[in-house]
Amino acid sequence: MAQAVAEKPTALKDHFVHLTPGKLTGLRQITDANNRFKVLALDQSNSFKKALRAMHEKAGKPAEPTYEEIRDTKLEMVKILGEYASATLLDVNFGARQAINSFALPKHVGLIVRSEASKDAGIPSEYEPGWSVEKIKRMGASAVKLLVYLDTEDKKNVKDQIAFVEKLSKACREQDILLMTEELSFPRKGEEKSSPSYKARKVKNILEATRLIGPHTDILKLEFPGNMKDDSEQQMVDNLGKLNEAAIRPWVLLSAGEKFDLFVKQVELSMKAGCTGYMAGRAIFNEYFEQPTAQARTQFLKTTGSDRMKKLNTIIDAHAQPWTTRYNIAPADLAAAVKPDWYMDKGAAKKKSSATTGDY
Repeated sequence: MAQAVAEKPTALKDHFVHLTPGKLTGLRQITDANNRFKVLALDQSNSFKKALRAMHEKAGKPAEPTYEEIRDTKLEMVKILGEYASATLLDVNFGARQAINSFALPKHVGLIVRSEASKDAGIPSEYEPGWSVEKIKRMGASAVKLLVYLDTEDKKNVKDQIAFVEKLSKACREQDILLMTEELSFPRKGEEKSSPSYKARKVKNILEATRLIGPHTDILKLEFPGNMKDDSEQQMVDNLGKLNEAAIRPWVLLSAGEKFDLFVKQVELSMKAGCTGYMAGRAIFNEYFEQPTAQARTQFLKTTGSDRMKKLNTIIDAHAQPWTTRYNIAPADLAAAVKPDWYMDKGAAKKKSSATTGDY
């Protein structure tokens, strides 16, 4: 297992020692008993619609997925696969409140809610219309998730995207809720993900995006810095070492729709490099949509899907670095950070006032 990040400045440890109670509670709710992340990602919108549309076409009954169909598919996945997760990531449109109201979300599982509207890569991020950090907090979620597509060589893209990250970060501080920020690289116009030009700059882009986002978030959700089919294992290990160094916050690995057998290898390499867990969706349940009947789809989740979650969790238990270990933090450090007047604002504390606004 990777060593704790002892060489990092004290300020990085202090960020977590002095987490406000709402953020710390959220962090504990979305991690397992050993402070690691095992997150089921179900906040997809467009990819869910596309998969269900293809499923109908394959069955010879072309149809546009309905709200109820998308909702019920997500709720089935939450109920079955969520049992093996420390948290589930859901969207406001089809999953978050629906999972609460239906009791599909297991009681022991934290809730992370997507904040951003589903956009194509390259388009500046914005809130889902009518949605906000305040509403995510009010519904009882443990954390906010934000996705930003970044091309770190495009100054306007960087300016727009980091400005939105800062806006969300400020809102999360005001509402005292944990922020998890995801970076994604993307091909430029005329490129594909398989294009040599895109592959050549992807790792550098991931590293720089990690540095840009880190100061404004609590948890990082990052891409695997390499290509399992093209790169040597040593090259991937070297890239992961650089990524772990660039990440000033605990980081989790996203699956990006990778095939499960390849994602498992990415997870093991990443955990050994200092990663704190995974956040995966399509890598776990993609073939669900290929099953011929509703009964077969349910059976897939109960067998293959569940087995995949268990396999990932075994790797996390064996190799992932707890966020507390990353900064050499013990419960006693967190307890000592609480002062007798912690709940008072600064002026009220000096006056021995009974005000209870505190950090809020």
